[in-house]
Amino acid sequence: MRSLITTSAIAALALSLVAASNAFAAGQHQGPAASSGPENGDYYRGVFPNDGAMTPLASAVQTTIPAASVRETRLANILHELRSVDRRIESERSEGKLSSVSFNRLHHEERNIRAEATKVAATHHGMIPTRSYARLQQDVRWLDRNIARSA
Repeated sequence: MRSLITTSAIAALALSLVAASNAFAAGQHQGPAASSGPENGDYYRGVFPNDGAMTPLASAVQTTIPAASVRETRLANILHELRSVDRRIESERSEGKLSSVSFNRLHHEERNIRAEATKVAATHHGMIPTRSYARLQQDVRWLDRNIARSA
């Protein structure tokens, strides 16, 4: 128990030292002032129009996920799963495990899921929302299960 308290105290001390050094470094100016006017002092910061006081601070941590990675990954993942399901349907049919009626029904379900995925992505500017993505993945799992049942 004592080592847990000691470890957490040392960790808190280390984090506070890092935060303090970052705050100290952020408060420092970079090099000497280029001009000799009074606008270069901290007291006059923001008084003169072009001294950079209205420039927003840069975030140290990126808090947003690039939209392109989410957009392409979900749709690409669904389409990849559907391609693998389609290959499985074709292989089951070529092995003679599926009748032509089952083959057509499963192939039709696969095309409907693919059309639904592209429609949702087109509606949401190329992105698939989380609930729709979960529903589409469930549909693919059901289709995969139906292939096993029909074979």
